Amino acid sequence: MKKIMLTILCAVPFMVQAQDKFEITGKLPAADSDRIVVLSYKNSQGKAKSDTAAVKNGTFTLTGETAFGNMSKLSLVPVKKDGVDRRRQSDEQAFYLEKGKYNVVGTDSITTAKITGGQAQTDYLLYMAQTGKLLAQYKEITERFMKVYYAQEKDTVEVKKIQAEARPVHDQLEAAKDAFMLSHPDSYVSLDLLVGGEKAVLIDPKVFDPFYKPLTKRVLASFIGQKLVATYEKAVLLSIGKTVDFTQTDDKGNEFKLSSLKGKYVLVDFWASWCAPCRADNPHMLKAYKMLKDKNFEIVGVSLDDTDGVWLKAVDQDGLPWTQLRDLKNELATRFGISAIPQNALIDPNGVVIAKNLLGKDLLSQLSKFIR
Repeated sequence: MKKIMLTILCAVPFMVQAQDKFEITGKLPAADSDRIVVLSYKNSQGKAKSDTAAVKNGTFTLTGETAFGNMSKLSLVPVKKDGVDRRRQSDEQAFYLEKGKYNVVGTDSITTAKITGGQAQTDYLLYMAQTGKLLAQYKEITERFMKVYYAQEKDTVEVKKIQAEARPVHDQLEAAKDAFMLSHPDSYVSLDLLVGGEKAVLIDPKVFDPFYKPLTKRVLASFIGQKLVATYEKAVLLSIGKTVDFTQTDDKGNEFKLSSLKGKYVLVDFWASWCAPCRADNPHMLKAYKMLKDKNFEIVGVSLDDTDGVWLKAVDQDGLPWTQLRDLKNELATRFGISAIPQNALIDPNGVVIAKNLLGKDLLSQLSKFIR
């Protein structure tokens, strides 16, 4: 089913790409004559591309081909580099580009210009109008947090104070995103918000499906949509209610089959030596293992490290006594759509997933709800 679906989806770009021509006309009457406009976007094959246009008599025009609606960027830059560091003087604006005509109207700046054209850009302007103040507020709080958090002498009291200040703003932003996605299932903006949001980090169908399932075929046929479909189909293979089995090599070079532990509760843990949250979770896992190992419970660690050395050193440093498997080529991670760690799945004695992502200091109490 997966191969058939992907074949259908992959065929769509070639059907529409010839029609997806765009034209951008801009008016910046007060812009300096030594400036050019740079358009960064995806072409009709989904590859990153840049085109330029000179600003003549305060106007410019850009044409080309794209496919679907993709986040793009217009920038106004000097014709010649003068050695000045312009990283803090960037004059640019993000917008959604798809087929059709666009108008850019401003004075001497792209940043302050108004960009209109295309349904995706209309949706984006609506979303920004609904969340702009919250986004600006959250950005300002984040900048203050970073300054305090990475100061030579960290003020832990101030760190906690800023975190508390950020939490309600973050929650309001997430609520606004959710409301927009639910009310705009046929929007490329909703797709991007879902893919780039917290719900896509650890895909839990129970949480993810209310936003993923309503997305239209048109949106899911896009380059980003195709990737999301593939990731989702892999992630659900390790979702609650699914029977799971796999074979992998352990730390001693022997072949290990998960079903060899059938009849036991097994926590399959995806981790890596370089993953700080994973290493922080290991003491909680060790505590749970010691308390439950005599109650028909096992842990199987799956390392996503690139080399054996650092992985085995971390196993030794953290004193992990359970079965350790190497996934150096990310075969299991790819199979189950694991794109972020730590992640884990609790498998019951019949080989069925009964819980996901039991993490942190409450791990033992969470496991104890299933293992008595």
